[in-house]
Amino acid sequence: MSQLSKLRVSIFIISALLSSLGCAQAQMPFADTHIHFNWDQKEIIDASTVVNKLRQAGVDFAVVSSTPSALALELKQAGDDLIVPIFSPYTHELGRQDWYLDQRTVELAEAGLRQRLYHGIGEVHFMSGFRPRPDNPIFQQLMHLAIEYEVPVLIHVDAGNEQTFLDICRGHPQLTLIFAHAGGHLEARHIRNIIRACVNVTIEFSARDPWRFDGLTDANRHLLDAWRELVLEYPDRFITGTDPVWKVTRTQTWDQADDGWDYFEQLIDYHRSWIAELPPQIQPKVAFENARRLYRLP
Repeated sequence: MSQLSKLRVSIFIISALLSSLGCAQAQMPFADTHIHFNWDQKEIIDASTVVNKLRQAGVDFAVVSSTPSALALELKQAGDDLIVPIFSPYTHELGRQDWYLDQRTVELAEAGLRQRLYHGIGEVHFMSGFRPRPDNPIFQQLMHLAIEYEVPVLIHVDAGNEQTFLDICRGHPQLTLIFAHAGGHLEARHIRNIIRACVNVTIEFSARDPWRFDGLTDANRHLLDAWRELVLEYPDRFITGTDPVWKVTRTQTWDQADDGWDYFEQLIDYHRSWIAELPPQIQPKVAFENARRLYRLP
């Protein structure tokens, strides 16, 4: 073989290797740990279309809670192993208004967990100054169920600091908790306090719409320094989700169907962008591995 031929073969091999590395990067496993399939989304998008969106986006598995809670099982039926349902206490369309007053919420959760239909509980919302409070008996019973069945609980707290969440995690050290929407509310310094105080907490990034991205990244989708330092310091404590809900366009009223799934591709692209700038050994942890371990998936 001539020197020129050898050179051409070498160039071909190197190009092939670089190409395969690029494909591996592009196809890095990704777990979307925060999606919904709610009644006001189902009005304009069906389960099979949601599943197709997830597959086309290269999602390896997606954690879904729904209102009513049974809709998560409908999405599971359409998506099979792609979908990991968790039990939402919002068991009917307006369940967020009265779940904490209804003992049937606990009964339905226990039945679903016992049958292994659900892999967790959530999303449960707490807002400063509004009912319920975390000491609510129904919520406390759900927490005990999560401990009994060894599943995580996804908590959404709207507050000016980390104290409400700290009260929850410190009060239940045996419970596996997920803090929802890091980067969408509270600052990195608040989250650092949670991580240090509670070893049972995983932090979930789901700054879910274009108006909230500036809490996590700059205009060029670079992770803000405080967040980057925190992720590098605790790489095993973070997971990522898109949460394509809540009238993302801001052009709707609350009595209209939720078109958040129309923006799913935009949201997942955003998260892939900043994850790709993390060190190579940390990217798969934040994108997939931590979530797989958290939900005990093979």
